[in-house]
Amino acid sequence: MIAQRQNFKALALAVLFSALLASPLAAAPLGAQEGIWLARINQTLKAMPPMSGRFEQKLPNGGHAAGSYAIDWPSRLRFAYDGGGGIVTVKGKFVAVQEQPGGEPNWFPVALTPLSVLRQAIAQGIAPAMVTDFTLREDNYSITLQDPSGELPGTAQLFFTRTGGARDGDRLYAWRLTDVQNLVTMVRLSEIITHDKLAASHFEIIEIEEDDY
Repeated sequence: MIAQRQNFKALALAVLFSALLASPLAAAPLGAQEGIWLARINQTLKAMPPMSGRFEQKLPNGGHAAGSYAIDWPSRLRFAYDGGGGIVTVKGKFVAVQEQPGGEPNWFPVALTPLSVLRQAIAQGIAPAMVTDFTLREDNYSITLQDPSGELPGTAQLFFTRTGGARDGDRLYAWRLTDVQNLVTMVRLSEIITHDKLAASHFEIIEIEEDDY
């Protein structure tokens, strides 16, 4: 059990801090076509509904993990790992990491994690100066972001589905965090269910106190 807790702590910290040491990248100049796509991405992010489903995670060491999630962008996220594993909950300005369900949470400021870049993009929109790369593919596209001031740590590459010319078919389905050593952590969403609203209970941090006797 101790080994499992240590493994989960390392896994969770890989999600949160994998890009902390990333150095600032130069923003890629956006052409007219990229500018059109950036506007489309910002509209997609602004319109994202609350969602739930399954996730798969690829770790820097080549390992994999999976579990269920609930997301109400940009302020509330919850990832619960399979097999009685840990839970990562983002509420407001803080991240709570529980190494097992009901365990004592360890708290971290979101501002110290690469999640801050992702949340800024969703809450405030993506400015051209944040974009370091844009790649258009047949059925999806991706955009790579970094805070140009360097105040928010890390880089985030966002992946979207692409459905013809209709923006309504676009959906954020994965993101990749890369650190200065080119170590990659990727999270991919599946079985996506959208909601009009997610109850606050989805993001409750439940801590079970152990009896002293």
